Amino acid sequence: MSRLTPAIALGLLLAAGSATAATVTIVNTNDPGVGFNDPSIVANTDAGCVVGETLGACRLRVFTTAANQWGRLLSSSIEIRVQARMIPQTCSGNSAVLGSAGPIGAFSNFANAPRAGTFYPSALANALAGSDLDPASDDISTNFNVSIDSGCLTGTAGWWYGVDPSVPAPANRSALLPVVFHEIGHGLGFTSLVNTSSGAYFTPGPSIWAHFLYDTETNQRWLDMNNAQRVASAINDPDLVWSGRQVSIAAPRFLRSPARVLVSAPAGIAGSYEAQTASFGPDVASSPVTGDVVLVNDGVSGAGSPAGTPTDGCEAPFVNAAAVAGRIALIDRGFCPFVQKVLNAQAAGAIGVIIANNTSPGLPGMGGTSAAVTIASLGVSQDLGNAMKANLPNPGVTASLTTDPSLPAAGTRFNCVRMFAPNPVQSGSSVSHFHSDAFPNLLMEPALTGTIFDRVDLTADLFRDIGWTVAGDDVFFAENFEDGPCTFAP
Repeated sequence: MSRLTPAIALGLLLAAGSATAATVTIVNTNDPGVGFNDPSIVANTDAGCVVGETLGACRLRVFTTAANQWGRLLSSSIEIRVQARMIPQTCSGNSAVLGSAGPIGAFSNFANAPRAGTFYPSALANALAGSDLDPASDDISTNFNVSIDSGCLTGTAGWWYGVDPSVPAPANRSALLPVVFHEIGHGLGFTSLVNTSSGAYFTPGPSIWAHFLYDTETNQRWLDMNNAQRVASAINDPDLVWSGRQVSIAAPRFLRSPARVLVSAPAGIAGSYEAQTASFGPDVASSPVTGDVVLVNDGVSGAGSPAGTPTDGCEAPFVNAAAVAGRIALIDRGFCPFVQKVLNAQAAGAIGVIIANNTSPGLPGMGGTSAAVTIASLGVSQDLGNAMKANLPNPGVTASLTTDPSLPAAGTRFNCVRMFAPNPVQSGSSVSHFHSDAFPNLLMEPALTGTIFDRVDLTADLFRDIGWTVAGDDVFFAENFEDGPCTFAP
């Protein structure tokens, strides 16, 4: 048996009978007085805590809830130990590191290993082996940003520590539970164990992910590539895909046609346009909307305080709120968070929002969280935004925020599920996530939605591909091959 402790932060085995849920234990590694050990007494319920408890205890409850959710989902007879702490990390304005996680160790050639010479993250290796391969070490290391509670993110008062999915996070708070659930997923095995900058394995041999990462342009698995080829493939969007059979079989149940802005009038700009879905509010598959488009006017321009443009939608009420009511608001990106723009348009009576990028090419990110948003919104290119403005107010623009069923499922390539492979490479995000184009959003995308998760989507099927038994499976899938039903060539 081989073991390695990888420097990262981020099967054919049959199991007769019903799967047994795993025990996932949070190991508090915070120093005294901070993070989970913060002795401050909670005075109100603004952050989702219980009045009278310590802030540290409130935080720890979120982590324990996420651990228990994973424990119910996965099967292992070996305790999974997760080191966790909340410490200051990068946070400023509209950008912050929310959290990071990764397996502490990886093993190959252990008893019951499905593939010889292949490295598996320690929690998975222990589950497959049926024994703790390194009893002296924990399995997963995680860090989360305590600085969020200092209000370092624009428009965010701090973390939301609620754990009841029926009680959504307030508009000015960011839900911690889905972030913890996502990051523990990386530690459990949703990670490539490959240095995406050098193409080298963090382990002495190939990782289990190398068997399933596939490049549809070169028609090669990562297992069969050299380091330089893996570096090129890591930025070869949209051709980097997951070839595992279980993900490919399950994908049609989860993924839908991509979101689009369909312009029906005027004829000169009519068409189906690429759009970025928002991580907040209703999705356009379940809540499509059609209407006339109105460019917002918030009445503020210049470099003063506040700075901005009349069309950025950052100030409320809008000067033209009466014109926006009952219509789709067109808003420019910039100067304030996406959620703030959409909430301002919603307050003006808009039925939907289109946010035009302020740079070209590309689409606005549309990140953020808010349970207060009740209207759909999509991000579009600067070019489409300019084309719409050129036709406003006359002759006028009519558009739909919807999906386009004539196109392949969002986040797929030749029926394979795409992996995140932007150019340039994004350390800590590239390869070890599903692609952000997936629609609806998936748990293990690089930009997490604000929904509190208590179940997984295609993540469970990817875990089946790499060797996990998912609790509730009567028999682990024996057809765990690389050549799933997706098509590897045009």
